[in-house]
Amino acid sequence: MEIAPKNKKLKVGGMAMENGVMFQTERHWAMALRDPSGEIKIASGSKMSLGLSYVRRVPFLRGLVSLAETAMVIPKATLHGGRLPMMNRSPEVMGSMIVSMLGAIIVKNPKRKLSPLVEESVMAALAVLPSLVALRRSRAVEYHAAEHKSINAYETTGGLDAGVAREAQAKHQRCGSNIVGPAVALMTLGNTIAQKTLKRHSNVARLGVSVLSLSGAVELVQWAARNPSSLWSKLLTGPGGELQNLVTTSEPSEDELAVGLAALRELLRLEGALES
Repeated sequence: MEIAPKNKKLKVGGMAMENGVMFQTERHWAMALRDPSGEIKIASGSKMSLGLSYVRRVPFLRGLVSLAETAMVIPKATLHGGRLPMMNRSPEVMGSMIVSMLGAIIVKNPKRKLSPLVEESVMAALAVLPSLVALRRSRAVEYHAAEHKSINAYETTGGLDAGVAREAQAKHQRCGSNIVGPAVALMTLGNTIAQKTLKRHSNVARLGVSVLSLSGAVELVQWAARNPSSLWSKLLTGPGGELQNLVTTSEPSEDELAVGLAALRELLRLEGALES
């Protein structure tokens, strides 16, 4: 998933599926899939708005609204044949889920008396493990790169030339992967403080910390995208960039890149933003 920039006339975000690519703006969504026959299947439409335009100007709330509206598109995508990476039920994915659950039970054992910081750090790592394994075992990593290459080509030239997209980077500074590092760090810190303050585990406190951490991470990534030359920006997005390089993207084939370009072309058509 990508977090759309605020300094672009057309705000475009994207999401990789196991069998295709979806793009969206504030008003529309478009998805392209490669069906079993080899043909590219297109689905698109208008997005449902939460009607909270005033909230989009409020820091820490605007990111959550954007993420919520993005999540509302996912059922439409799956209805038209899009498959999420977490639907992958390979032995590796199932094994990572078991490791995550068993690890959480072991870490939470009161007899171990781990410090709150160590406990929360391990719990955060265990929480993201199944998602990373599921993504890595899915074709979504190739479609994720196709998504990035398509957006990079569009943002660089304003067009959708396949040759430009082929040479474009497979990672992107606004990729949702960049949220993982700041969000995990903020959740770990917040849950550690909450646990020390309350002297116990609190599901309500953890929920509040999770929401604040996610909104804070979105704000940090958006700030980093607006200030790419800043040292702080590089520090914030560095872990996400490595995550893209090592786990969440892989060089796409010509067919997969064509799917990404087709999805973005359809979105631009809906927005009336296609160059003649």
